[in-house]
Formats: sequence, structure tokens, C-alpha cells
Amino acid sequence: MSEKKAKVKAKEKEKSKDKKQTAEARKTQKQKLNGKKKADQTHVESPDLSTVFYLHAALMVGKRIVNGVLDFYNGIFGIAPTDKAKIYESVSAHYFRKGLHLKAINSLREWARLEPENTRALFQLASAMTKSGKIKPAINVYSKILKLDPGNIDALYAKTRLFFKRKEFDKAMENVDELQRRAPENPEALYLIAMTCSRCDKIDEAIEALKKAIEINEDEIKYHQNLGFLYERVGKNDEAAKCFSRVMELEDEEYEDE
Repeated sequence: MSEKKAKVKAKEKEKSKDKKQTAEARKTQKQKLNGKKKADQTHVESPDLSTVFYLHAALMVGKRIVNGVLDFYNGIFGIAPTDKAKIYESVSAHYFRKGLHLKAINSLREWARLEPENTRALFQLASAMTKSGKIKPAINVYSKILKLDPGNIDALYAKTRLFFKRKEFDKAMENVDELQRRAPENPEALYLIAMTCSRCDKIDEAIEALKKAIEINEDEIKYHQNLGFLYERVGKNDEAAKCFSRVMELEDEEYEDE
């Protein structure tokens, strides 16, 4: 092979190599652009564009999507706020069932944001916060519920209970009269009232609340037990003994039922 032919062949080989590298570079760049495009689409809305969100969206509003999966992903953000609220409600229920309360909080926040006067959404948000140990934020949400619906007994009870749990007995005591007025036949509310009064040294009121709780639900052991403790505090030992005897009877009955 002449030297001239060898040079031509080497040049052709180098050109072929350059073409291959250029093609590979274009392919890599295209992949990066596609990846960026997908990432941008994924982060159009915050915070919950998870697979679960899309799954629930597909189940609930899929009938509106007529052009297949691509149209679904492109059109998901055109869902009406009321429908989107239902999706977040469904997602939060999904997490609640799995005991994933922290994850449920994100969806519940979005639901409450879309429907700020929906006390059911707010109550579930406060419940998820409570189960996640976020007590102070939960109290704030319960307060918001009570502003929207002052007669909401469940929110009033839950808020009072959280104050008690935080050992903020004076704040819990502020709700006692209202709780007693609105839930006079609820034994658990009466029990909470009794425990709050007890911590604030209002023993007579605590005793009366527990006696009424026992009238409504005679078989609850903790009512008799705590009433016995209260009687002991005021020196009524005979009454305390009767309460503790009843506790033992109920415990025996529970054992026999097992």
C-alpha cells in the first residue's frame, strides 16, 4: 500500500470515529433533555404528585380522560378544585389505613387548602397531627374548627384532651363548662372533665362528673377506680373501698368473659 493511500484510509477512519462520537453525544444530550423535561413536568405542582396521587386521580376522574395515558398526565392539572379535593381526601384515607399519618398530613393539608371551611378535612388533619405527635399544631387546627363551628363537640373534646395531655390544665379547665353544657350525657367527656377538675383541685366537681359518668356507663373500670382515688383524697375511705370493690368485680367479669 502506497503512503498516499494509507493517509486517505487513516483520514476516513478518523471521520468515521468522529461521526460515531457526535451521534453518541447527541443521544446523551437528548436523554438529558428528556429527563429534564420529565422532571419539570413532575414538579409542576407541590407537594404530592406521587404515584398514589395519580392512581387515585385515575380512579376518580378517569372518565374525563379520552386520549389515553399521555393526555391524562398532561391534563391532570385541569381537574376542578372540588374533584382535586376528593382525590386528596382519598389519598389521605389510603395513608391513614396504612398507619402512615405523617404522609397523610401532606394530603390533608392540600385538601384543607382547597376547602378551607370543610371542618371534616380540618378534623382529619388535626387527628393525623395528633397521631404523629404534633400536638400544638393539632390544637391550632381544632381551634380553627371551633371558630367555623362553635358547636363541634368532637373538636372541643379533642382540644381539651390535648391540653390535658400537655399538662396545660388551666387551659383545659377553660373548656370544661362548655364541654359539660354541650356533652352532658357523654361519659368520656365527663371523665375528661373529672380528670381536669381533679388536677385543678376541684375535687367535688370531679367526683360529681365521675358519678354521672358511672350512671351512664356502669361497666367502665377506670371511672370507678378514679372515683375511688378521689374519695381517698377527701378522706371518704368507705366510699373509696366500695369503688375499689366494684373495680375488682368488673375485672373478674372481664377475666371470666375471656
